[in-house]
Amino acid sequence: MLDDNDFALASAVDTSVVVLEQLSLHPQPEVREAVAKNPNAPTEVLLKLGKEFPDAITANPIFNLLLLENPESHFVRLSLARSTTTSETAIAQLSKIEDKEILSAVAGNPKTPLHILEQLVEKPPRFWDDENADESDFDELFTAIVQNPNTSESLLLQLAERGSFYVVKIAIAQNPKAPLSLLNQFADWRNFRMHKAIARNPQAPSAILEKLAGENEKEIRDLVKNHPNVSETAIAIINFIEGKPGTSIDLLEQLASDQRIYIRLLVAAHPLTPAKVLEKLVQDTDEDVPFKAASNPNATSTVLEFFADFLVKQHQRVSPSNQAMYKRSAVQLVRRSDITLKVLENLLQMNEYDVVNAIASSLKTPPTILLALTDYQNQSSSHIHFLINLAKNPNTPSDALEKLYLKINQTQHPNTIDGLHDIASHPNTPVHLLEQFAVHSRTDLRAKVAKNVNIPISILERLSNDSDSRVSSIAKQALKARA
Repeated sequence: MLDDNDFALASAVDTSVVVLEQLSLHPQPEVREAVAKNPNAPTEVLLKLGKEFPDAITANPIFNLLLLENPESHFVRLSLARSTTTSETAIAQLSKIEDKEILSAVAGNPKTPLHILEQLVEKPPRFWDDENADESDFDELFTAIVQNPNTSESLLLQLAERGSFYVVKIAIAQNPKAPLSLLNQFADWRNFRMHKAIARNPQAPSAILEKLAGENEKEIRDLVKNHPNVSETAIAIINFIEGKPGTSIDLLEQLASDQRIYIRLLVAAHPLTPAKVLEKLVQDTDEDVPFKAASNPNATSTVLEFFADFLVKQHQRVSPSNQAMYKRSAVQLVRRSDITLKVLENLLQMNEYDVVNAIASSLKTPPTILLALTDYQNQSSSHIHFLINLAKNPNTPSDALEKLYLKINQTQHPNTIDGLHDIASHPNTPVHLLEQFAVHSRTDLRAKVAKNVNIPISILERLSNDSDSRVSSIAKQALKARA
């Protein structure tokens, strides 16, 4: 409610200068405007109030006196530059004055015609020190031109080229006349203040709002939701970002091409993302996205094949000190039950012991690869474990087992006997090796042979008469089971 007493004081011509100075800071605009109209108000007070109440200053009876006394004073010129009652001729004259504050006032005056605004952009008067000139010197002037209701699209395009980012371009983004090309460009920038400005533009089109709907900042998403041009697609994108149910497959396909990494990550991890979208995301340029896509429960063998290729390329690209992550991921991939031959072939290119060892142990590894792995060379003490893993794999073919027998038998390692146990009990071990194990000096090896499901009956009969009772008992039970 208006304070009548303060308003009366602000309007009275006999109110003291001290009181008017105090009232010029009054919280109610009506009181401050009354001070601006009061002929007893000092020039310093009128100067401060001039930006808020320009027409009240020029309507003040004291202004005409000041205009007659000193028409070239800074106060008079600035007041005229701000007032909507100033003639176009006077505005044109004021636009030639080399004073930043006056020129900015002319640029912001809604009565300033377009041709004068254009002149201020194309050939602004010099009001700065040449030695220390900077584009920010024009911020106030150019921003006022941007905000002037008489400005044009073409002028905004010029200002976008010349103005500084944090002031002029953000002002352009909020202007209802801002060209679509500029808004599209600005919307692609990763800047919160810029996005906030666009979302506040009442003429921002739905396509631009759909871009902003995917932003991480909730304040931007809320502005988009409340915008008059918001589309159903924008709302759906916001719901997706906020983890709400109901995201369509079509939208997931659309967002898979979004330039923002965090959105592609969300799509890659979404439980409804189809395989064809995951196939695209697993080849993403940002390395976090392929990891998410490969971990998606909808990932197909094709997705995993692309992921294997990605791991190999990344492993080759980085320095040895940074290869551990790709090596671990490759081992985890090998251990999946849904990998293909192509995945294994790709990962072998890493030539990393842990990866090759995992492939040697995988039930998905075909005999051809297992045979080739018998020639894998590794000088570490753990190589015996690799050979044992090959010997344990039920897919290892007989010719591979022969090679393994020779390699393991020649290895001076405490675990050598474990490898021989695995070969002795392997269903693909050739007969001539089984015969050697059947006459081996070690009882445990003869016992393993006796348990081999594919041992010939002739060898079983011989073992049934073994000098060790445990071996003969196992052989006799096996003969009985085959009878």
